[in-house]
Amino acid sequence: MLSVWASMHLLAATSSVVVVALALSRHSNPTFRLPLVLVAVDQFVWNVAAVGDVLTGDPAYKWLGALVTPVFGTFGLHFLLAFTGRLARFRRLLGALYLLFAVEAVLVLLDWRTSLVHFEGGLGTHAIIAAVSNLPVVLFGTVLLRGHLREVVSESERQRTWLFIIAIAVGVPLLLTDLFFDMGLDVPPLATAGGTVLNTLFIVITLGVSNSSRRQQLGQATLLALVVVVSFLTLFNAFRDRQGVLVLSMTVLTLALAAGARLAWQMLARRNEGLTRFATLGRFSAQMAHDLKNPLAAARGAAELLEGEVKALGKDELSHFSALLVQQLDRLTAIIDRYQRLSRMELERQPVDVNELVARVLSLQAFAQAGAVTLTSQLEPGLPKVSLDPELVSSVLENLVKNAFEAMPGGGTVTVSTARRENTLTLAVTDTGPGMDPRTREQAFQLFFTTKASGSGLGLAFVKQIALAHGGDVRLDSHEGKGTRVELRLPCA
Repeated sequence: MLSVWASMHLLAATSSVVVVALALSRHSNPTFRLPLVLVAVDQFVWNVAAVGDVLTGDPAYKWLGALVTPVFGTFGLHFLLAFTGRLARFRRLLGALYLLFAVEAVLVLLDWRTSLVHFEGGLGTHAIIAAVSNLPVVLFGTVLLRGHLREVVSESERQRTWLFIIAIAVGVPLLLTDLFFDMGLDVPPLATAGGTVLNTLFIVITLGVSNSSRRQQLGQATLLALVVVVSFLTLFNAFRDRQGVLVLSMTVLTLALAAGARLAWQMLARRNEGLTRFATLGRFSAQMAHDLKNPLAAARGAAELLEGEVKALGKDELSHFSALLVQQLDRLTAIIDRYQRLSRMELERQPVDVNELVARVLSLQAFAQAGAVTLTSQLEPGLPKVSLDPELVSSVLENLVKNAFEAMPGGGTVTVSTARRENTLTLAVTDTGPGMDPRTREQAFQLFFTTKASGSGLGLAFVKQIALAHGGDVRLDSHEGKGTRVELRLPCA
């Protein structure tokens, strides 16, 4: 029969399997998949080794757990860099840390399996090395999260950042207890609880609170059940002989779970509120488009008849205007069709060369009315074709460039750029205007929010919805006096 400790480690290992399944699901962001899978696999191996140690007493299992311990902090930092968008910036540092902790793991392996390397104190010494070497990684990650919290552009992103801070504040100390235990200190090993807490929070950070996919809902519910069971069992087994500490720890855990549930509920409520408002707006725009199509069709028929009459009368000097009238009516019909698709978020995907799309949009649009503004482009050559809806992405680009021009009535420079970062293609519009204050940045993507007297407050909100419909996202970077940069991030696959 399995002991309580073995059961807890087995449940924790199960939570890691659930994390891997959710991370590899089609709803997950490709940027997070690799680090999240690495974190989960590392925890899975460690917990399986702990189960083997409890069941057999073979010290080889303890060495196996020590083998995967050093690199866990680097896996976590990899996930954090992906979350904060700094993966490319600190790529070399991350590579150096992977190399450093790989060497540390090799030293554990050599000490375990050979006589070439020998550390006095055995596993205790390796635990000290792992704790000391990972401390700067944790501190660096904390600094990155504080900086990201100051730069976040939406309330949902702020909540995700706070969840990450909670994950570090709760998960890391619990994970360290097993290292302290291996050092010979009188500390209860609580790493199983820390690991399952990290698993749950990382999935919520990556996927959000799911309300669409039943598989996601089932996976997240399973993960939540596992973290509750493992956490309470861990505390009970660790402090069963110290009732005062047990009651205090159970109370703290219950309050923490309640706070986390409240935060997750707020995220879900805010998402549902936004979806409801967009659904209402979508029904309104669909009805309006339907009502406009009939008179437009009648007007086009009359325009075609007029064009035929003008040609029959030999009024060549007027035929150009009649043809222009038909052309513009067709354009209005196409715009209405686009907004109908937008109201239903229906994508008509096709392989698109984004650089060609940018060049076409910039050449066709009459932005020259703001003569004091210079429009430039910086397009990265050799970009792969991306599966997207060219009409909707073109409307996004038009919207962003128009916003940039309107932000600089006194003149400036607007730069449209493209780039590829791993599996993400970035389309960015940057201006040298006055920028946004923190309050404006926070609300920029909210529906109906605008700072313009004649604005509708739909522009950036629709930009974000189109990005999400493509499986991507939008990032806003703006500071007062330093201009604004809006990045549309689309998955290459």
